[in-house]
Amino acid sequence: MNLISNKDLYDLVKSLSKSEKRFLKLHAAANKLPVELISFFDDIESDLDYTAERYKKKGYSETLYDFILKTLRLFYAGNNASFLIRDEITNILNLFDKAQYKQCRKILNKQKQDAYAYERFHFVLELIGLEKMLITVENQFNIRNNTLENLIKEEEIVIAKAKNFGEYALLFSKINLNTRQKNKAKTQQDLKAIATFLNSPLLKNEKLILSNKALIIYRHCRSILFCRCQDNESRETECQLLLELMDAHPNLIEEMPNRYITTLNNLINIAFEEHKFKTCQQRIDILQKKASLQAFNTTELQLKIKAHVLNAQLTIYTNTGNFKEAEKTVQEIETVLKTYKEKINSEEGIVFDYIIGIMYFYFHDYKKANIYMARVLNQSNKLLREDIQTFAKLLNIGLNYELGNFKQLNYIIQTLKQNKSQQVSHFKTENLLLHYYEKLSDIKINKKETELVIFKSLKKDLKEVMKDSHEHNVNYYFEIECYIDSKLTGKKMSQLVSEKYKKACLN
Repeated sequence: MNLISNKDLYDLVKSLSKSEKRFLKLHAAANKLPVELISFFDDIESDLDYTAERYKKKGYSETLYDFILKTLRLFYAGNNASFLIRDEITNILNLFDKAQYKQCRKILNKQKQDAYAYERFHFVLELIGLEKMLITVENQFNIRNNTLENLIKEEEIVIAKAKNFGEYALLFSKINLNTRQKNKAKTQQDLKAIATFLNSPLLKNEKLILSNKALIIYRHCRSILFCRCQDNESRETECQLLLELMDAHPNLIEEMPNRYITTLNNLINIAFEEHKFKTCQQRIDILQKKASLQAFNTTELQLKIKAHVLNAQLTIYTNTGNFKEAEKTVQEIETVLKTYKEKINSEEGIVFDYIIGIMYFYFHDYKKANIYMARVLNQSNKLLREDIQTFAKLLNIGLNYELGNFKQLNYIIQTLKQNKSQQVSHFKTENLLLHYYEKLSDIKINKKETELVIFKSLKKDLKEVMKDSHEHNVNYYFEIECYIDSKLTGKKMSQLVSEKYKKACLN
């Protein structure tokens, strides 16, 4: 426990749900926990912020932290297959030592059935090992429940399934890492890399799949790759098939809840990208309802659902020009970020900050937009969501231009040009924007040309660039055409964006 700090105890107490706290109080009363410890817990719970003064009695911190962890193990033991199977394996060993072989057999058969249902192959192998011991004794009593030959064959099949699942898990890790750095395909080279993954044996031939868990990862990998190359039809097919599989096997939802939530969020994103906002909202509602299910009753999963819902809602409000609801959603996001600041991962933080920055950009509040884009740019991990960080750098130039920060604008542009020369993959539109912002910076400083002429020229060149189909992916990050039209017509960008997506609200 000497590795646990007082701040760790404070964070753990603050992370507990109402039901967990209620169970803890009941468990404390049943175990006659000292009143001082319960009082200490109540004091921490009521603290709005961490203060070191509260923890002078160091022994209390260690004891309370240990008690909370034990209570959480008990709280979730009855609803978690791993806890249940692990406990029953211990029971089998104890009963074996007591020569209660019939009871061993009953429990063992039931646990093997459950381990297979959840596809917990490591537990199945452990249970097969116990069954080998049990068979040896049963044979001495002329009891025939199974044979060693059958168990050896069964063991070989389970090891093959476990190995097969591991191969798919490794492939997913490679695809996921690549995608986090480069979300949407930008070049033919990117599309070639995606095709290489899709044509690999594991993703090409379903006959190689040996378990439902491996099939789930197969569907997930393919949906990610179809997302990257903007094949939303194939992507949606994979997502729907994945959900159908998991819904048909509820045990797998408990086993892989993150994949279920991610898939629902993918369907939300597909509806948005296909300009079907009505469908998008329906899918948001479905995701929200999932939050009440037992399989998703953890802080991590509840936060994930909340993050997906808030991101999707803000994006819809932004693109329909609903500033009032958009700003209300931003306040909700800020509350979540403040309340769970150490539990929101860096990727979710980047996405939150970026879409809020975009919202304020569209509604011409450039000062606030600049604050949020600065948060994205201050991210220490430059490879995390490289796609978003790249566009944040471009929009940082645009925001400084709109705010009239011309003295530093040229320096920012030159720095970004230098960085982009080392960048392997990028949209043509990125280079085009950088070129024209450099021109715009010059006219504000040296008064060479009118702003209007430059934006007309940018619109003409952008039209040519957009003939490359995957350049349209740029609009996933920023409505560049609406921005240019806003500069040319004097209309608010939010108005032009909402006009563009007017029909989307009907689908």
